[in-house]
Amino acid sequence: MTDAVANASPLTGRSTHRDDDRGVLRLEQVTMVRRGLTLVEDLSVTVRPGQTLAVTGASGAGKTTLLRAISGLSDTDAGTVLRPTGSLSQVFQEPRLMPWYSAHRNISLVVGGPTPDLTAFQWLERVGLASAGHLPPARLSGGMRQRVAIARALSTDPSLLLVDEPFSALDRPLATALRADLIDLLADQDVITVWVTHDPDEAEEVSHLHLHLDGPPGTWRLST
Repeated sequence: MTDAVANASPLTGRSTHRDDDRGVLRLEQVTMVRRGLTLVEDLSVTVRPGQTLAVTGASGAGKTTLLRAISGLSDTDAGTVLRPTGSLSQVFQEPRLMPWYSAHRNISLVVGGPTPDLTAFQWLERVGLASAGHLPPARLSGGMRQRVAIARALSTDPSLLLVDEPFSALDRPLATALRADLIDLLADQDVITVWVTHDPDEAEEVSHLHLHLDGPPGTWRLST
């Protein structure tokens, strides 16, 4: 395992977000400053299809800020974020399902192609919920709702998946089981994944690359 620590001189300017026709996620000399504090400075990393980048760090270290920059929801203060061409999906701590729709409908609504209903059913099967597709979120357990959210995110065949502590609200045995299931699903997908977690053990389990953010003054460590 190799480690790199960055603490470069300050950079100025605005970030550039654009698609990378080589199909990789590439952060080039990214710097992020919030409320006068440098959270990340001069960060460069490349994540290829089929790889997972785990991001750890204490609260306030910049994990969510980095995720927002990767998604394009916010700018960095310097550097470039190159995203793979194709769609982007996200899995959050809260499933964020539409309560007035069934589990099946929550998935089929986001699926493209000629057979969204069939695709939604197939994904429900893959997450072990084929018999629960007719149920609304209120009648599903927390773990079942998160399985629907995972199925919904992957059903669009994304090129980039952002995972933001999806199991932190669940008890440990259930979180462990769901994490193993998601790892298995990702093994069948040629998707680039960025996985934010507070749990260093989870980071080691899911990742090909592990980025730890130290927070101000912007140092970070990248291991493979």
